[in-house]
Amino acid sequence: MSRPTLFEPIIVFRLKRSALFLALILTILLLLGRYWAALGVAMGVGLFIGNAFLLYEIGRSLLAAESRRGVRAMAIVSSAGRFLMMGVALGLIGMYLGREALLGACGGLLVSQVNLHLPLGRSSEAV
Repeated sequence: MSRPTLFEPIIVFRLKRSALFLALILTILLLLGRYWAALGVAMGVGLFIGNAFLLYEIGRSLLAAESRRGVRAMAIVSSAGRFLMMGVALGLIGMYLGREALLGACGGLLVSQVNLHLPLGRSSEAV
């Protein structure tokens, strides 16, 4: 098995397309004067990228595990840990930066996540 590069998670989680779309949203929010919402969107994208890289590394380590004993428990704990991390991060954003930043962060996270499920156009994925 070859050593993965930094670009594999970027391709797998379609981060380039998400970044372009969210850059457009950030520009619109900044032009409208919604600075806290724009900051929240940027934080939401950062949360998505952090979650995607954690998911990628956890998946790689679970696939490479020598012993199949405990893999199920490790997968459950890592999933719960990622959701707990996201909840705490969103809670801190809402508590310290306010409602507008929290809604922006949730929106940025939502747009990034939905982007994973949108078709790429003419693709051979659904053959």
